[in-house]
Amino acid sequence: MPQGLLNKKEARDENVKPMSYRRGRHHFIAAAMRAPFKIGGFLPSSKALARAMASGVDLHKPGAVVELGAGTGVVTHALLQAGVKPDNLVVIERDEKLHALISNHFSHLNILCADAIELDKVLAGIGVTRVSAVVSSLPFLVMPKEVRNAIQQQMAKVIGQDGVIIQFTYGPKSPITITQMRKNHLHGKRHKLVVANVPPAHVWVYKRV
Repeated sequence: MPQGLLNKKEARDENVKPMSYRRGRHHFIAAAMRAPFKIGGFLPSSKALARAMASGVDLHKPGAVVELGAGTGVVTHALLQAGVKPDNLVVIERDEKLHALISNHFSHLNILCADAIELDKVLAGIGVTRVSAVVSSLPFLVMPKEVRNAIQQQMAKVIGQDGVIIQFTYGPKSPITITQMRKNHLHGKRHKLVVANVPPAHVWVYKRV
């Protein structure tokens, strides 16, 4: 869930309230201290990484764009700036305090406090029947294997035959293992390497095969 922080200059969407860097950083670090294995790091992700993830979304595909692990909203903001329509974006953040923060910051968006392990039920509950992209900042590298596998299965399920999964990782390998790709009928490709991020991050895109 590591996310970067927005400042006034970056809040270009007229409905986005500016968030101070200090305030966002404070909430992010507090969340990481509460649950380090859920947040996945103590350094927020960069704007460059957020833009790289947003660039993997095909705006012409029908269906909702679902963001997992929104943190303080840097990828949310990048998705909006990339052209994702606010009413077509579903944002999910499990941490209650981060959810409250981002809900206040993006008051015009559909932001849910929910667990990705029940993604299909969560989306069904709000009437989403088609997903064009799942954009995930979830920290798979530090998750228990059974939880990671269950979430990845859910992601593969909700994208159907035409959607994509966009996931970043700090490791050199695919964040979805070959075994899990085969099990979930996925094919993965490295989309971008973001060296401007600290640490450098890899963005992967997965499709159904």
